[in-house]
Amino acid sequence: MGVGSYDQMLRVLNHLTWKVFAEFIHLNTVRAPCCAAAFKEVDEPLQLDMSELCLGDDFIQGNSENLSEGHIQVRYDVMELPITLPFQKPPADKPNPKQGIGLMSWSHDSQYICTRNDSMPAVLWIWDMHHLELAAILVQKDPIRAAAWDPTCTRLVLCTGSPHLYMWTPSGAYCVNVPLPQFTITDLKWNSDGSCLLLKDKESFCCAAVPLLSESSEYSSDD
Repeated sequence: MGVGSYDQMLRVLNHLTWKVFAEFIHLNTVRAPCCAAAFKEVDEPLQLDMSELCLGDDFIQGNSENLSEGHIQVRYDVMELPITLPFQKPPADKPNPKQGIGLMSWSHDSQYICTRNDSMPAVLWIWDMHHLELAAILVQKDPIRAAAWDPTCTRLVLCTGSPHLYMWTPSGAYCVNVPLPQFTITDLKWNSDGSCLLLKDKESFCCAAVPLLSESSEYSSDD
């Protein structure tokens, strides 16, 4: 059993004795000898070769802004330690400030647990319970809205209110663009067999077919 606290700590309890056997702290600076893989979301504009096209000046002027906005993709860059994570102090003049562990979820086999510290809302932490250490850090551009584990294998998906879907497996992390205009993912849910994802926007939703992933399959941020 895992418990997230206001003191930015994750505590794992023995389900028989209810005693704490592991504690994990969410530091805003991660240094060696930590062996965790750190991934940072960065923009990757789509490069269009228009050197051989003959377009009128009116067309170029009217569509250049739409082209630049509609063809922005993202990817993960692997970061080297030490890294300093984006941290924000809760406002002292507002009641019930968001701080501590606001999101926590176990993988289907209880080997991993993911957490979000609300003082670092754009960072997702993935902890390895077999080795009792940090396995990965995902640093997003925007605050993380939701994260959910595949019910059949070790695959984690998350969303940030952007038109992108983010996935992590023990082999790496990668980003998927949702090819729907004006669609941003604010929440997500798996179906029972891990073959489909429900992606929710504020006023609409879509279903995404997801290829089944065996435990031996490998993904990376370059895929």
